[in-house]
Amino acid sequence: MKYKFETIKKDYSDFSSDKVLINAPRTPAFPVRVASEIMSRCLSYLNSTDGISIYDPCCGGGHLLTVIGFLYSANLNKIYGTDIDDRALDYAKRNLSLLAMEGLLQRKKGIQRYYDNNEEESQLQALESFERLKAMIVDSKRSHKDIHCLKWDITSSQPPLFRDVNIVITDIPYGNMSQWGGIMKNNPIEQMLNNIYQILDYDNSVIAIISNKEQRIKHEYFEQIKRLKHGKRQFTFLRPLIT
Repeated sequence: MKYKFETIKKDYSDFSSDKVLINAPRTPAFPVRVASEIMSRCLSYLNSTDGISIYDPCCGGGHLLTVIGFLYSANLNKIYGTDIDDRALDYAKRNLSLLAMEGLLQRKKGIQRYYDNNEEESQLQALESFERLKAMIVDSKRSHKDIHCLKWDITSSQPPLFRDVNIVITDIPYGNMSQWGGIMKNNPIEQMLNNIYQILDYDNSVIAIISNKEQRIKHEYFEQIKRLKHGKRQFTFLRPLIT
């Protein structure tokens, strides 16, 4: 993949899981530059990019969704994350809470308390990262009521309850650190797309699925806009067909 939007490599260390964001064991952290490139491409496919909603149906510890929430705070209104793993969701809720000012300030109190007691350099760096992350959402009117993180099997026979989603970005299970759970283990991607289709804003939506290079992502309810490869990953961009 050739970078179209994130052409300059930047310092993304503020998003490290050992600073302000919370590290979820055995859930993979996604490269921030790649995440931003995918999100920028998604925005380029939309008719409108103001006050939009985003959903990650396999959010794990919420790192990918939280990073996007900070970087694109000006565009995002509603943020949804679901997963089937209770332990991962616990971390996802804590990470996604940082996207509302009250949650981020609460996190700062914990970091500040630890630094006051131990005066470790790493905690001082975390406080500096906090200030930069705070600046990303300082103009946002988003509150914790706009952030939804819940347990849901996206391969089940029912879609989640929210509607009119504009962007779906998800890093589906593959490799050694994650695998599909839930009901539909034989064809989970097809059932996932069945459910996603039912919750989209059909006039203004796009899906980006991150998978390994061997998987072919296709579904009768969607047309493929673009497919890109980057390292061991591929990114498939889909648009819903109006049936």
